Amino acid sequence: MKIPKQKVKVKIKTESFIVKGTVFTMVEGRLLDYINSQKNNFIPVTDSEVYYLEGRKKDLEENGNKREIVFINVEKIEMIEVL
Repeated sequence: MKIPKQKVKVKIKTESFIVKGTVFTMVEGRLLDYINSQKNNFIPVTDSEVYYLEGRKKDLEENGNKREIVFINVEKIEMIEVL
């Protein structure tokens, strides 16, 4: 059985980087409820772009490069903006 989900475009800020991408939530569900319900503490963000904040080490690749998926630790999120 397929569970219907909706795409939510977001910008997520942590202490090290900003990620722009898509999070999938339950249809008509609230983004905050989805994040708080994650038992494994990581949320997938698809079609993402990662921008490292100034002074932070660039471990992966250059700023703004597209990535198919990244997983963000919800305990490290400082701010989420719905785009």
